[in-house]
Amino acid sequence: MKCSVFGALLFLFFALIFSVPMPQAQVRTRASVPFDFSLAQKSMPAGVYEISSMNEKVLAVRNLETREARLLIESMHVEASEAAGTPHAKLVFRKFGDQYFLAEIWDGQSAIGIAFPESKREQELKWAGDAQQPEVVVIAMT
Repeated sequence: MKCSVFGALLFLFFALIFSVPMPQAQVRTRASVPFDFSLAQKSMPAGVYEISSMNEKVLAVRNLETREARLLIESMHVEASEAAGTPHAKLVFRKFGDQYFLAEIWDGQSAIGIAFPESKREQELKWAGDAQQPEVVVIAMT
């Protein structure tokens, strides 16, 4: 009797182990952002940020100093041109005056990055300044 109970428990144990999907390897990169910026309509303070992929569609952007985090659903992908050469991990910001908005995230592993659409605030600043073009600011990630 003890043998059959032990065998059943052992079978259940292995069934659970092999039925749980293995987590995907996370890509984690860090960047030191020296200015406050806006991300998905939310203000983020200057600091060291870690960007990690939670799965194929979700990114986590976390300030390592304040531990504040935002989860982002990837919605729009952009592809680097061949002229751009080897892709590098970087954050790309749009700057209007003294306000920064996260525009793109590149993980450096492929020629495809994630682009964020202009926020309402960016559109307001753009039209208030007679349709001025934003300055592009790039920060390398490690």
